[in-house]
Amino acid sequence: MSNTIRAAMAPLGPVHVRLTSFVRGDAKGPGIGIMNAPTAAEATAELHRVARVAGADKVVSVAADYRRAALAGGTTSTQWRIEVQAWGTAMAPVKVEPSEPPEEQRAQDADKVKDRAKDQDAAKQAQDARADARDSAEQAKSREAAAAEQVAAQHVEAAPPAAAPAPAASAETPAVATTDSTPAPSAPATSER
Repeated sequence: MSNTIRAAMAPLGPVHVRLTSFVRGDAKGPGIGIMNAPTAAEATAELHRVARVAGADKVVSVAADYRRAALAGGTTSTQWRIEVQAWGTAMAPVKVEPSEPPEEQRAQDADKVKDRAKDQDAAKQAQDARADARDSAEQAKSREAAAAEQVAAQHVEAAPPAAAPAPAASAETPAVATTDSTPAPSAPATSER
């Protein structure tokens, strides 16, 4: 049992070829060495050529017919009419319907779908990476802000309490002069001579 897949063939129609020629011969028939007399093999070859021109891949049910008839006779030679016919049925592969794409086209479409899926996955991964980077940057900023607040709080706790500011002199209260009652140190006595 063979598992080969063959392309389906459809008949294109009948093909018919007729070759004719006139030759001279004797009373028994055409001469043996006559070059222009058609044969059944030539007619069959011509049949296949005509079918290929019509678009067929092969010809099936081939048959041929060879006929000769004496046309005119004389004392030394006779003229013969030779007619060879060949016929058959031209066959061509079944064409793929337009609704069914060829296998190569289906493979290309599948590749395009795979490429689109890969591109979408790559875009999603890039978007997720950007979101992760943005989140980590925001977390780093919030950690830095918390650390800065903590450092500022430590500086405030370590600083001595600030002295209350002196009351400002106002225009309503007169300034009072204060004198120091402590005597100034006396200078050593020097003599001038």
